[in-house]
Amino acid sequence: MKRSLYLCASVLIILIIGSCGLMEKDVADMDPKDLPNVTAFQDDFTREFMASTEPVEDGYYEFESKTDGYTIKYPENALMSKGFYERTKNTFETLRYAEDPDNDGVSYNVVATYDHSHSTQDIDSLLYLLSSSVSYEGDFEKFEHQDKTIYYANLERTTKSKPSTWYKYFGLIKSKNSNQSLEYIYSVKCEEPEGDCSYDLDAIEHRVKSLMKSVEFNDVELEGGEG
Repeated sequence: MKRSLYLCASVLIILIIGSCGLMEKDVADMDPKDLPNVTAFQDDFTREFMASTEPVEDGYYEFESKTDGYTIKYPENALMSKGFYERTKNTFETLRYAEDPDNDGVSYNVVATYDHSHSTQDIDSLLYLLSSSVSYEGDFEKFEHQDKTIYYANLERTTKSKPSTWYKYFGLIKSKNSNQSLEYIYSVKCEEPEGDCSYDLDAIEHRVKSLMKSVEFNDVELEGGEG
């Protein structure tokens, strides 16, 4: 009797494991017709980064870096740029995605740069490089969220040659437990005279901070040494 129960239990476990394997089938290998009808899954390149077909919240799915270093929530209709993408092994990755326009009528683009190296311990240097890349000369707001420290700032700039206004929201997300960081730059362009686009800038800032907070660094070992 005990042997029969043991065999039944073993079969049940095998079936459960097998069904889980089917559910975890790589999204990139699935037929687009069986996937959500949004850009994140219908675009071939963007789909490679989607970790699951289950939304993490309304309008967002889970993005997983090809370095395996982090995840972040990703807008369902944002398109990843294949030409801009760059990766060095599992220690560096830079990417760009954009949506034109989003559900609120706002066109934006995002540049995210992941770094897993001992140099990420030098926060001042990282913030200097970030500030230089967006021509920013101010201070950063620093706040903690779970196992991350986030440095955040924003700016508004009007170009003279072709009148337009840029709103940039940017920051550095640093793991407290490893040598991992993510530089995140969210840019919104307004081409109306004197920036008269009626954007809800507070709502955009809230969205960007929410995206930064959604970053989850994975427990991966740094190549050539501890993470």
